[in-house]
Amino acid sequence: MAHIVGIDIGGTHADGVLLDGDKILVKKKVNVDQENLTESIISLLRALVPESSSGLARIHLSTTLCTNAIVHNSLDDVGMLIQAGPGMNPDFLNCGKHVRFIDGAIDHRGHTVKKTDKDQIERGAEEFLQDDVKSIGIVTKFSHRNHLHEQQIHDSLTGRFPHVSMGHRMSGLPNFPRRVYTTWLNAALRSKFLDFQDAMSEGLKQLSLDCPCYVLKADGGTMPFDVAAEIPCESVHSGPSASVMGCLALQSNSHDALLLDIGGTTTDIAILVDGTPLLERYGITIKGRPTLIRALNSRSIGLGGDSTVRYVEEKFIIGPEKSGPPMALGGTVPTPTDAMVVLGRMDVGSKTKAEEAMALLVAAQSPEETARQLLATFTAQIQRAVEKMIEEVFSRPVYTVSALLSRKRLRPQEIIAVGGPAAAMQQSLADAFSLPCTVPEHFEVANAIGAARTRPTLEATLYADTSDGNLSIPEIGYREKISRGYSMRDAEKRLTKVIKSMAKDFGMAGIPKIDFLERQEMNTMSGFHTTGKIISVKAQIQPGLQKL
Repeated sequence: MAHIVGIDIGGTHADGVLLDGDKILVKKKVNVDQENLTESIISLLRALVPESSSGLARIHLSTTLCTNAIVHNSLDDVGMLIQAGPGMNPDFLNCGKHVRFIDGAIDHRGHTVKKTDKDQIERGAEEFLQDDVKSIGIVTKFSHRNHLHEQQIHDSLTGRFPHVSMGHRMSGLPNFPRRVYTTWLNAALRSKFLDFQDAMSEGLKQLSLDCPCYVLKADGGTMPFDVAAEIPCESVHSGPSASVMGCLALQSNSHDALLLDIGGTTTDIAILVDGTPLLERYGITIKGRPTLIRALNSRSIGLGGDSTVRYVEEKFIIGPEKSGPPMALGGTVPTPTDAMVVLGRMDVGSKTKAEEAMALLVAAQSPEETARQLLATFTAQIQRAVEKMIEEVFSRPVYTVSALLSRKRLRPQEIIAVGGPAAAMQQSLADAFSLPCTVPEHFEVANAIGAARTRPTLEATLYADTSDGNLSIPEIGYREKISRGYSMRDAEKRLTKVIKSMAKDFGMAGIPKIDFLERQEMNTMSGFHTTGKIISVKAQIQPGLQKL
């Protein structure tokens, strides 16, 4: 069987595995340099891949590159050209200082209502060039029905800006504000991702590795590196998705469960309902802006084994910042890991230094007592975050989470914990939640296993208007003419063919089951006569683990 490499880049460590089916041949954990993610990945590959790499089928990466850019506000300036059309004041769509609202409109059926004003585009482009803006976002309202205007604007800018993102390529779902924010975010991330891709390509060349490379998406699937370079926003939340998929790979079940990935910097929380992770199908909110980025429903809290700990007014303050390694490993500030070392739950570094860390926090009692109190606080904060997440999920309209349609509450039967400190926290978590806590084998590299085992996923939407004779598939920028007799069955056949073609481009040897998520059909009328039909179909290859 061909080998697969899985690599997960976290805030503190980079984990890697070399798999032969479900058998782990090599596993490795190294410290990560967030300023130079590529070097961390290349060093891991050097340790994971044998000198003879002919049997290596592919490499799967879960990276924090895009998430870090968002968290540290190091996004590129983006020049946005927005056609809002008639209606409400579009000022609420401002997403930066380089936004121009231009004339031109497409209606909800994809008809051109008002042509694009070329002079306005030119004036906007000149302003962006003067301000040294290199990334452009183009969004027309209802471009998922007809992307003609976006394509025209794109073509008029060819050769002047290195990075241009169009709204209709982000998703086939309707929602103009979400499309604007998603396109803005994608454009803001593209240059960094392309630099990352170039560095990775050079690194793979140095290692004489010539195999496909995939990136983990927020929805728990993967996409080829070339595709990810076009839509890097899809890789936001890549890390939490790797956590979920790693737990599923290591501990299968068919009941309600809580998933915890306790890292050095953060703890990721997810929920299984009847053994299935919840999916934010419409899109996640990033920096207060709703997007069309589908993602597994998870929460990240700034609480990890290496979080900085302070003792203020007889209370432990843990995180969210991190100030280097634990004192047991040569750091200068106390951390929860130091408490685990003092209590003998982790056998790393210097126990004497860990005891000094506890004494720095509370000098008037034994290091062991301080360590127990600190870990009790650590566990209680995780518990509160889990309770808040469950409350948020069940306070939303139930139709937004299909797995909960007939559910009134969650009935978790176990906790599945992974990540470096998982084994050390196992009993504390079990006691706090009054649930059995499972820490599966290879828990310390679960995210890398999740990245390696995850299969490609994709989706596409078909919109057909038989009275106009037009068909569009926005995700691939495709339009064609159709006959008045075009039917739902024709649409399903066409979309199936498109998804199979996309899957082939994704490097999928066998095509998994294609799921049709939506089927809508309605008549169009003129006077008292039926003039045709509007057909809308959405299908996907859903996220999941590769069959072995």
